[in-house]
Amino acid sequence: MESTNEGDHQDNGSLNTSSAIPSWVPQMGMKFGTVDEAWTFWVTYGGKVGFGSRKRYLNPSKFDRTITSCRFVCRKEGHRGKDKRDKHIKEPRAEIRTGCLARMGLTINREAGNYEVTDLVLEHNHIMQLQETCHFLPSQRKISEIQAFEIEIADDSGIGPKAAYECASRRVGGPSVLGYIRRDHKNHLRTKRQRELMYGEAGSMLKYFQDKVAQNPSFQYAIQLDNEEQITNIFWTDAKMLIDYAHFGDVVTFDTTFGTNKELRPFGVFVGFNQFRQTVIFGACLLYSETYEAFKWLFETFLFAHNQKHPRTIYTDQDVAMGNAVEDVFLMARHGLCTFHIMQNAIKHLSCHKKEEEEAEEEVEGEGEGEEEEEEDEPHILADFSACMYEYRDKETFEEAFDTMRGKIEKQTWLDSIYKVKEKWAECFMMDAFTLGMRSTQLSESLNNDLKNHLKADLDILRFFKHFERAVQVKRDAELNSEYESRELLPRVKMNVPMLIQASKVYSPIIFESFQAEFERSIASFTKKLDVGYEFAITISSEDECKVIGNPFEQTASCSCGQFERIGILCAHAIKVLDLMNIKLLPEHYILKRWTREARCGTIQDRSGRNVVENPMFDIDQRYKSLNRKFMNLATQVAPSEECCTLLESALDSLTKEFLGRMKNVHQSNHMEGCSTQVVHEESNEHLAAARLKKKSPKKKTRKRKLNWIDKQHKNKKKGAPKKGQTEVKRAKKLPKFQQREDGIGPSQSHTIENNEYWSNQNVTGSNCFTDNYIAPSFTDLVTTSRVEDIEALCRDDFF
Repeated sequence: MESTNEGDHQDNGSLNTSSAIPSWVPQMGMKFGTVDEAWTFWVTYGGKVGFGSRKRYLNPSKFDRTITSCRFVCRKEGHRGKDKRDKHIKEPRAEIRTGCLARMGLTINREAGNYEVTDLVLEHNHIMQLQETCHFLPSQRKISEIQAFEIEIADDSGIGPKAAYECASRRVGGPSVLGYIRRDHKNHLRTKRQRELMYGEAGSMLKYFQDKVAQNPSFQYAIQLDNEEQITNIFWTDAKMLIDYAHFGDVVTFDTTFGTNKELRPFGVFVGFNQFRQTVIFGACLLYSETYEAFKWLFETFLFAHNQKHPRTIYTDQDVAMGNAVEDVFLMARHGLCTFHIMQNAIKHLSCHKKEEEEAEEEVEGEGEGEEEEEEDEPHILADFSACMYEYRDKETFEEAFDTMRGKIEKQTWLDSIYKVKEKWAECFMMDAFTLGMRSTQLSESLNNDLKNHLKADLDILRFFKHFERAVQVKRDAELNSEYESRELLPRVKMNVPMLIQASKVYSPIIFESFQAEFERSIASFTKKLDVGYEFAITISSEDECKVIGNPFEQTASCSCGQFERIGILCAHAIKVLDLMNIKLLPEHYILKRWTREARCGTIQDRSGRNVVENPMFDIDQRYKSLNRKFMNLATQVAPSEECCTLLESALDSLTKEFLGRMKNVHQSNHMEGCSTQVVHEESNEHLAAARLKKKSPKKKTRKRKLNWIDKQHKNKKKGAPKKGQTEVKRAKKLPKFQQREDGIGPSQSHTIENNEYWSNQNVTGSNCFTDNYIAPSFTDLVTTSRVEDIEALCRDDFF
């Protein structure tokens, strides 16, 4: 805002000669350079006096549309017009206008090139607001550009409007200084969301992806359409995910979860371990339903985005459709089933089976004694199954133990079905798989649990993506902190041994701790040399004896325990044999790069041949960080001095004009490029507006919390055991229904994709064509089938 100079005031005679009139009070003959300048002056005057301001009219010229005259009035000017709805309104709004005549009129002076006050009335016919309440007046409330940025950042960070408003108020010294009220805060957020969804949910989602690609060309996404050209499945991965998968994509877990978005779509993530054994994300997806076709498209898209690099091992849950898709797409990967889910199914299916002899004894001896025997037998069967899953490393021992356990249950049950896929979960069959120590999808489920702290079921599709970014950033910040600590904190080497000193410099801290523990175990081992060459039998404490074959010329030590082949860290048995062969340093071929401090070294290229850069805006961010710190410190120092503040504002105004002029020249130099792509943007906007997201059928709302299987089991136990003679079918009917997918824990829910004959993918995999509707049976349906022929039909060789 600029005020008139002394010469302008002196032209008006005696009206401007009185020094008692403050400079912020309007006077006849005052001159302003622009209408906006005059409006700012009138608003400021209203704030000091205590009334609201309003623009009565602006008269533009018919020739050049220049404003020739205008009038600014009090907010209470005039009277409210008669409303035809008055008789139908029970509680009409309170009257505001009082016919106040206070006003300031301006007329253009074309010769001088300014506007002059030609009409001025300062008397009001109503009570003025106090200075303490003036900030509530609409004309005194305005959200500045920087405040709007902070409001939107707080919303994207998951901070509620109430907390964000309070934080902003405290930062400036109170709500009266902030410049807007809480209602304005909420209105701005509503406008922001409407602006973001201007193309609809599907179009706004595509616009979000296009903006990401513009920021970083390595960002990749893919969508799949049905024959009605509605978006069904969505996959995306950013530059950091591409880099992480290139370095740590040897073992992948994939799992889906529900209740993270308003569209009720299953949300899935591909995750793995980094060198600090922390969770890293390789990609994410939103599916329409969990069918074979959907998973097949997803896995093919995932491989295409990651340059067709297959993982060595992939873990999933027991979903049949997912398992079939894994076997058909990840041809070079070992498929493992989540042992946690299998154990939950074991608790569910094995704990309710008893021998017929025990049932007969219960009838004779009484219900109470029978229940005690059941409690004694149940953990015995589960312990046997747990041993088969985790302990037995010899296949013959596993078969014998499983047959013994199977003999305790006389009917064909879930146990027979899970035996068909024993190669995917039993320890003895997974000994030769590279797993990094993972045996389940708990890594994915742990991430899903963390994501639910940021993702809620009422989020629209665009807010879902932004809050997913928050959750991912939390993981990445933790990774950066681990990287900092690994470079700042020295590892604690317990023995001054060359191999340990070497390992402390090479391995990441957590991997070094594991290696040092193996080294300590090697010292406590017992060694027996066998007759042939460098073959040794190594025994540690009460553990099983392991056979190690050494080769001093090639500096190798192959152990029968297979720990290095599974985890990538040399076992105590092999370390002992290396020491016996006088090899005091760890050979290079026993140091996996993925476990080292330099695991991320190297350049990664995307599928287009470009070098993947995690943050192309890094230099700009650093410059902004430096300037922001300087300006904040300067503002803090000069704020107590009014003279310094005035000088700083004057300097900033002058510099702002100069900088804006230079930036305008930069934009003009890029104008030709913008013109060449204008038609493309217009066509893209039309495409965004035409995009449609396939909707899922809404579920009936309930106020009750959704119980998981364990909660329901606990609830059933409180109700007591079922009556004698009650069949398993009747028991099953009493089980509560689940809102859960087909993972083998809850009852099944079959999903279909209607009219999926010509699904197409716009970005990654080209077009896919499926000719049949596919209904995926749940694993629970499979494993609870009581008829032998049904089990044999479902558990065929190509089951997964």
